[in-house]
Amino acid sequence: MAVETPRNAPDLLALVSVGAIASFVSLLCVVAGSYPGARPLLTVVITGLGAGGLILFRQLRKGANSLAASEARAQYVATHDELTQLPNKALLLDRLKAAASAVAAPENGARFGLFEIGLDRFEEAVEVLGIDGSDEVVVELVARLGLVSGDAETVARLSDDVFAVLWPGATRESVEALAARMIEALCAPYEAAAGRAVITCSIGIGFLASQADQPIEILREAQLALSEARKRGGAQVCVFEPAMDRALKSRKALEVELRRALADEALTMAYQPQVNAKGVLVGVEGLMRWTSARQGQVPPSLFVPLAENCGLSDVLGRFALRQCFFDAKQWPGLKVAINVSAAQVRSGGLVATLQELLAESGSNPRNFELEITEGVLLADEAQTYETLNAVRRLGFSIALDDFGTGYSSLSYLRRFPVDKIKIDRSFVVHLGRRPESSAIIKAILDLAEALELKVIAEGVETRAQVDRLGQLGCTLYQGFFYSEALPAAMIDDLLAGRAKLAA
Repeated sequence: MAVETPRNAPDLLALVSVGAIASFVSLLCVVAGSYPGARPLLTVVITGLGAGGLILFRQLRKGANSLAASEARAQYVATHDELTQLPNKALLLDRLKAAASAVAAPENGARFGLFEIGLDRFEEAVEVLGIDGSDEVVVELVARLGLVSGDAETVARLSDDVFAVLWPGATRESVEALAARMIEALCAPYEAAAGRAVITCSIGIGFLASQADQPIEILREAQLALSEARKRGGAQVCVFEPAMDRALKSRKALEVELRRALADEALTMAYQPQVNAKGVLVGVEGLMRWTSARQGQVPPSLFVPLAENCGLSDVLGRFALRQCFFDAKQWPGLKVAINVSAAQVRSGGLVATLQELLAESGSNPRNFELEITEGVLLADEAQTYETLNAVRRLGFSIALDDFGTGYSSLSYLRRFPVDKIKIDRSFVVHLGRRPESSAIIKAILDLAEALELKVIAEGVETRAQVDRLGQLGCTLYQGFFYSEALPAAMIDDLLAGRAKLAA
């Protein structure tokens, strides 16, 4: 255990030193009394020692003051943000502890509100304005925050883009009203030397209502509320509700299960048939399936985003590719579509993974079609272009999934190596009920024909939809009208003639 030096150690050292000099001077005085002839010399020595002792005392006192100032400065730096001089997270927790000790009993209704204010897309402002410009924005933002929350107990900076306000006497109505004023004040444009910036913010609010509330828990609740507010888009306010905590714990438990399932290879692949205008099986789309021991069947719409959020998308994607490669060895000539996430495309390792799995399985890449969404094409254009072209050079074809629902653009289809587009089910489901659906599908088909691209309609569920799609010129279909996603063994049966599609 380290021994802590007392704060008054320099003062004590000065007194001890001066005391030692005084004792020595007293001894000299005794000697001078015993030897009269030595008195002149001893007088000079005693005078010198007295002056030296005074100087030493002053120097030691000066050193003590300097050390105390350094300690105070170090303490300040450790508890405050350098740019804004606001308290940091450590000091905010101390203030929360003090508030928990001082808060009145719950029945009196007095409590503190903790606001966590997150700047939306602050990284973009940093990229546009640079470090100095973004610092100007932060300083201005803090000034606005101080004005709008003038009665706050504490205003703190928790990270580059997250601030906190501890507000006394809070009620649900008062914190929501204050949050609305914060949104209005902080979302107004900022003027920096490098240009103008418009930054929105999201706000999460937690309550410290009794002495039993733990500061770190209140901070966590405000963080959960902020996370929920950010999910709703920019400039949103969210007050913590216990359901948020339950949802988070459920997601965390599901994440643990997913990691275990991937390690144990407990996920499976199912394959939804794709047919031509005559109802003949021409391809399948591989779809992941997971049955959780705790929650039962978990839909891909839940566990795929979960995998992306917790860094498992590459592992999940690799599993799907490998399983499809091995299953498809039983289906020569059948096109197998496999979904590839944006994270896989942008990771920089997709091509190497494909090469490795092809070598392991001995599969022919021309039997596979990698499906990407339009979102893949929106960022890192140079890297995406390079990756998709490398995938094409390996022999894979590429399909653009959910076409028409995102940022559909003719320029994407001309610029990127796409072989097929999939008409989204949201257009198919309204065929015969909304005229615009037929018009959109016809426009997609005409565009594809002009660019010599194949087209398949997904989400086909009725004979009327099949007939209308055929009238519009679409000849490839996928959906429950023909079949749900099937285990690999049932695809074997279909190809061997031992089973038939529902249509």
